[in-house]
Amino acid sequence: MTRTMKLAATALLGCSIALAATACGSENEAASGTDQASVTAATPPADRSVPVVGGPKPKSSAADETTDETTANDKTCGATKGPDGALQIHIVAGDLSCDTAKDIAKEYGPLIATGTPQTVSGWDCGPSTTVGELARCTKGSQAFALMPN
Repeated sequence: MTRTMKLAATALLGCSIALAATACGSENEAASGTDQASVTAATPPADRSVPVVGGPKPKSSAADETTDETTANDKTCGATKGPDGALQIHIVAGDLSCDTAKDIAKEYGPLIATGTPQTVSGWDCGPSTTVGELARCTKGSQAFALMPN
């Protein structure tokens, strides 16, 4: 090996050792006072919980659980499948049976995502303008609403 090659190899070895020594150390040692702000900004927040969106209050007493009537005198008929999860069926007008409301809601549930009025087995169903209701189906003096859980 020539003297030039030995000198080049020694210089390369020295540089790699110096580079490795510079890279070693903790993150706190690497950040200077001016760099600390950027390190802090990149740190994720300690609280990673998802914000809570309010919904209807759950029933709080045994007396409330024994009745099918809501505070607006709506008759609750259970749940049906909607495009994004379960929807509660509430009879809001007329002498409609829960069985009929459930049958129509079962047919209309997948169509809610269209966002346009639909006719389902003679019932006119579509997006509702009433607060708290996702959709409403009417036929004559009878009506029921589909509401998120």
